[in-house]
Amino acid sequence: MGFALLLLSSTEGWSTDFQKELDVYNGTFGVSKLLKFQKPVIIVAERRMGKRRRVRGNKKRMFHSEPCTKCEELEGFVSPSAIDDEIRRMVGKYRGGSGAENVAIQQARGVIETGLYPEFISGAHCPEIDSEKWAIDYSHKRGRAALHRGVDIPQPRGTPIRAVADGIVVGRFLNKGRKDGIAVFLRHTPEQTGLKFWTYSQYTHLQEMSPLPIGAKVKIGVEIGKTSNTGRMGRRIRRDALHFAIFYSAYPEWSNDGSIVTPKKGYFMDPNAFYRLQPPYDSQSMLKLPKNQKAVPIPYMRTNGSFVPMETKRIWPYPCE
Repeated sequence: MGFALLLLSSTEGWSTDFQKELDVYNGTFGVSKLLKFQKPVIIVAERRMGKRRRVRGNKKRMFHSEPCTKCEELEGFVSPSAIDDEIRRMVGKYRGGSGAENVAIQQARGVIETGLYPEFISGAHCPEIDSEKWAIDYSHKRGRAALHRGVDIPQPRGTPIRAVADGIVVGRFLNKGRKDGIAVFLRHTPEQTGLKFWTYSQYTHLQEMSPLPIGAKVKIGVEIGKTSNTGRMGRRIRRDALHFAIFYSAYPEWSNDGSIVTPKKGYFMDPNAFYRLQPPYDSQSMLKLPKNQKAVPIPYMRTNGSFVPMETKRIWPYPCE
């Protein structure tokens, strides 16, 4: 059985409708009849910076890529045609991922600044997010309306990146000629994270392709790849850093078209929110949280391989001291 996520418009936890869904199945989860679509809080106006080439014709151009044949045997995989184009716009693989129309969809599906920030348990020293924070305006970098759909965590080149939860490899992309650089995606079931929905973690700008193949089952803390700055750069040199992002969905179905992983009816989550122990998790509700609830206690792996707390199912993508 799948189960439901109802995005909240308040800060008081799960809605009564969501709780009724749980009660129907006596502790198991049923598919919701409704995913509440959140309207964007901020509309980023598209900026014009110099002349840009016009796309010939009136048809909107999508990225063409080869399907992931190795994905077809994995749980939840569906054909790329079963995923709405809106989700491709959300994940940024439709006409470059930027532009006012795409940005409006991304904001509506969670890419808004929430004000959350990490607070590492017991005051541990952990690699931190730099100025490239969640959902900040990237228009000045792209020359048109654009958002940062993740967080950047700088570390020296070659530093191992760790799986943030148990999961399975569902995407490996070289992204030649794109800003993304080498990327790996993991899919996490509710049982693996303790969250009441399916999540997908994205690790980008890797030094080289991960040796983990499609379908590999990984344990929390396993090395995913190494830190670097791969991907097409603009005028400035990019520092070595991990671009870390989280998708989530109430539905178990997902696809991989050879270019990106797309969860059915998926949303973006502020990566800080991934570590919250209680709802809400949707960006609209977290935006409304009072200031004294914006700090998120972050669990982590120590450099010696132990976890803090010991029973955690989710950790920071780098070890802490």
